[in-house]
Amino acid sequence: MTDFSFHAKVAAEAIEKVGRLFNAAIDDILNELLQNARRAGATKVVIDQIDGPRFGKAVRIADNGAGLEDPRSLFSLGHSGWSKALSSSEDAAGMGFFALANRGTTIIAQRKGTSDSWLIQASADAFHGKQPVNVGPGPDNHKGVTVIVPETASENIAGAVQHAARFYPVAVEFNGEIMPSSDFLGEAEHIEEWRGIRIGVFSRNPGRYNFDNANFHGVTLGMPLPELRQSWHRSFFARVDVVDCAHLKLVLPARKEVVRNEMFDALLEAIDRIYFRLTAASGPHSLSFKDYQRGRTLGVDLSEAAPALRPFSPIFAEADRNELLPAKPVGVNAQIYEGGGPLEEQNVTRAFSAWSDAPPVFEPNHAFAGYLWYDRLSRIGLTGYKMVTGDAGEEIEPVGSFETEGRPDRLEIVLEVVDGHAVDIQRLETDLIVAGPEYGSLHEADILVTRQSTITPVALRMFLIDALFCPSDDADDASYDQQLEWFSDEAEDLSVNLLQSEAEADLNAIIRAIEREVVWRLPTKGSVVIRIDDRKVSLEGMPCTADTAAEPDRAG
Repeated sequence: MTDFSFHAKVAAEAIEKVGRLFNAAIDDILNELLQNARRAGATKVVIDQIDGPRFGKAVRIADNGAGLEDPRSLFSLGHSGWSKALSSSEDAAGMGFFALANRGTTIIAQRKGTSDSWLIQASADAFHGKQPVNVGPGPDNHKGVTVIVPETASENIAGAVQHAARFYPVAVEFNGEIMPSSDFLGEAEHIEEWRGIRIGVFSRNPGRYNFDNANFHGVTLGMPLPELRQSWHRSFFARVDVVDCAHLKLVLPARKEVVRNEMFDALLEAIDRIYFRLTAASGPHSLSFKDYQRGRTLGVDLSEAAPALRPFSPIFAEADRNELLPAKPVGVNAQIYEGGGPLEEQNVTRAFSAWSDAPPVFEPNHAFAGYLWYDRLSRIGLTGYKMVTGDAGEEIEPVGSFETEGRPDRLEIVLEVVDGHAVDIQRLETDLIVAGPEYGSLHEADILVTRQSTITPVALRMFLIDALFCPSDDADDASYDQQLEWFSDEAEDLSVNLLQSEAEADLNAIIRAIEREVVWRLPTKGSVVIRIDDRKVSLEGMPCTADTAAEPDRAG
């Protein structure tokens, strides 16, 4: 067998599949024709919807550019026909015009540099190489290029034109009205030019509702551009407006994503460097340690993040109630506590409130790990709960349950305080501990209140709601209000039973039921006695006259 070599080529049959390169959407067609008009030096593009016997319903796109050198350039896949300099600057690939392949088109094009024009007719089959493209003489003194595209049903032509013109640098008129256009970086807080690209920096994410963050002469798309977020200070986001950049290329033929090449990597690094320079110039920052290191690697002189954290605030079992406190400066005596869930944090918070010489306690920010000031802070962790009754004591893990029954004489929260390599055990006395699984039910909770506690049934009920009530949003479950009412009633019964007696709990439940279900039916004034004898209910003092009917009901 002898060695041989050959060059890759595009098979002639490929032209038969050209219609599958594009989806024939009016958006792609407008983008391509507008780009061609701009490259041809047009100062205005006029778009009209027409409806007549010759073309039927169609869209007519007319520019006042320089016209065409040769009609064949439009129908040569991979050959753009533009100058070498322009093709290099804009990566013109000679493919976009085939967005018309599934529709066909009629074109009137000025012969460049003359007063003559061509009339070009190309059916969909002509684009696929199955029929010839017919070229004949067009009208005299025709300026630029006019393209007539058949309109398909259910197309929002007005919306497509408005979208295509938003950031297009040439005036666009649609059905007699000039379309609004603006600078793609118009709302940027900082703009720098880099290698033919305008980089705009924003402190609010401009892609929150529109993911397009790159503009190529009016064609917008989404790029994976970097962001720089801070914990407490302003974050940075970017948009890029490509002016003249030969090496930033788009994936062909659709041009809806960027090629990940060395130029793109360099662009990402340039954006990062701008972010870090702006951060350094702004004074104190709250960058993650990882981003801080990245900025210094890029040559930006950054100081460490300002020592500040959110003060510790317990979370609730009902997540919608949780709020983040603003960050505050952190001193050298501050400690960090990272809770394990709403039940644990509510227990610990009650113990903290009675800690007379408690240090300032803050929530962790793991993104700060690595900063010297952050790594030096002491850490607090819950290791268990302890109850003492008489001379007997019992200690359990936070999710466990006590075996000893009855109200204890003493309760303790057992904390481990880690300061560098030193570990200290801190015991905080408290009057209330609810042990059990996080987000568990009241039946799974082990509720302990010391004999000396002055907590009321109302306060205990609220504590149980804060620590355990987590409503379900399943469609088959009861409403939020109904779930809260059921949980609150059960928590109230448990609280009264524990702090007073079972009889008091029963009486409280009866009064609650009467207040909720009966009182609204009674007169607003006067006395009524409800008697229950052997489960037979009677009512005394309820007037049975016409005056009763006049009493306002609950609906009123």
